[in-house]
Amino acid sequence: MHPRIPLLLAVAFCISACPKGPPADARRALSEQQQLAADVKDLSTQAEALLEAQHRLVWVFWTEGRHVDVAGTYVGKETLFSIENIRKIDRLRQLTQDPREVRALTALHSHFAGEYLSRALAEFNDAAANLEASLTFTVEGKELRYRNLEKLLANERSVTKRRAMYAAATPAIERLNQTLRRREERAEELVRELGFASYEAFGSELRQADLGRLSVLAEEILEATQGPYRVVMERLSQRELGMPFKDITRADMPRLFRSREVEDAFPKGESLLKAHGTLSGMGIDLSEMPNVKIDSRDIQGKNSRPLALAVRVPDDVRLSFKPGTGVLHQGRVLHEFGHVLHVAFTKEPRFELSRLGNPTVGKAYSALFADLVEDPVWLEEHAGVAGEQRAKYLAASSAHKLYLIRHAAGRLLYQLELHRRADADPQELYREIMSRTDDIPMTNEDVVRYLVDQEDFFQSADNFRAWFLAGQLQAQLKARFGPAWWRSPQSGAFLKELWARGNALSAREVAEAIGEKGIEPDVLLLRLGTTLQVPMKLNLEGVEDAILPAAPGLEDFTQPPPPPGLEEFTPQPEQKGPVPQSGSGDGR
Repeated sequence: MHPRIPLLLAVAFCISACPKGPPADARRALSEQQQLAADVKDLSTQAEALLEAQHRLVWVFWTEGRHVDVAGTYVGKETLFSIENIRKIDRLRQLTQDPREVRALTALHSHFAGEYLSRALAEFNDAAANLEASLTFTVEGKELRYRNLEKLLANERSVTKRRAMYAAATPAIERLNQTLRRREERAEELVRELGFASYEAFGSELRQADLGRLSVLAEEILEATQGPYRVVMERLSQRELGMPFKDITRADMPRLFRSREVEDAFPKGESLLKAHGTLSGMGIDLSEMPNVKIDSRDIQGKNSRPLALAVRVPDDVRLSFKPGTGVLHQGRVLHEFGHVLHVAFTKEPRFELSRLGNPTVGKAYSALFADLVEDPVWLEEHAGVAGEQRAKYLAASSAHKLYLIRHAAGRLLYQLELHRRADADPQELYREIMSRTDDIPMTNEDVVRYLVDQEDFFQSADNFRAWFLAGQLQAQLKARFGPAWWRSPQSGAFLKELWARGNALSAREVAEAIGEKGIEPDVLLLRLGTTLQVPMKLNLEGVEDAILPAAPGLEDFTQPPPPPGLEEFTPQPEQKGPVPQSGSGDGR
């Protein structure tokens, strides 16, 4: 045989039998994914630069009171947050297999969709904000500003005057409702234009949560805390207002939760010192961190409310606050310190996973530090509050936390039902759900607040998980490093490992990283029940059958498969201790 014949036969065989490489469809798909990846990377870069520019302007406005033109930053970028670009990001996400990339793309997709909605609803948002700022009401011949109503109610001793103010403000709310109603209708249309099946579908992506499962949890919380809540509110009502809880109206609620016992323990000028003193025990000194800037000037025009701004993560993190007094101010300062620490110690290089994404984890870290003003050991150590004074304050603050948890549960249920039942009367639905939630009969004046009390796209889904995760973080820190965990440098190292991940970990994954099985509401409820001397525990038996199927694409709820029960919400064991790891609250 000719020496070349075997080679020719082999070539002929290979032509007919050897692999031929990717088919044309696969090559086209690969080409599409590569092109989309390049386009989306450019979109992400533009969004990052825009966000940085906007936060620099917000900083100037907040710290100096100067007029800034945030709207002007969009000039020349009118098409950046277009439906076409949003669909590009979504298409790339559909073609992507890597879970980390999917999470990053989901964060970017939510950001672009949120920006699109914000610009499309700007007319309604501006109208509502301007109207609210201008609204007034008259009581006893005196004109009062609507936006100061809550503060006025909290400071008014007379029950008659409180209820007169509440009633007098109702016409102003009815005017505001007209704008809010048009905004809600337009928002429903816009989410469908973006390609979402419903308002709830968009909320599920934005919150990275299965809202059906959370609604089951909300129902369980209302049921499990109903009895204890009544006992606690009766005590507080008798002590603070001198009347039985059954006679309370919503006009009395701001006064009911007004903190007075410990105000003198937080004089002006000490809130920053207390925050720095707390961090120093953890081995953290922000003054030695060049990426953190703190503006504590007391100047005219500066916004008095503390604010953390992540201008560029982690290289440029800023905290603004104006010296103030009282425990509420101290809690707000600590809350913002929690934000600062989370972003300042982030080592996550991806913009989408360090800056964007669902805020639940960041809120949990902020709640962890804000909760220090409700920690009996911290109060005695940093504010000299002890004994009966401390006991009364903690009873009131814990009762308020229980009220907030229940109110958030009710608002979540109300908003879900509102968007699921197109034929329902919104006001009657609000009356039905919130009267059960707050355990206060709804008057017609209360029902008028049905739109003012509504939140954007199920925000309570974030608050729930943040509160519960903060409670678990606190419990783990105390178990590992002692009741005064903030005195331990090891606690600082422990938290830095978590902060380094930015938003790359979901709330469930953070819980698992500290040794928990998932997010467990019973940890926070146990703390509140112990302080208030009323046991509270969820009964999760039989809940599994009521849980809705996991929504597709929500990796926090589908990877890995959920344990029996409430997905990432699992029952608290009777006995629980920390799980040792090598190397080492609630929202407001």
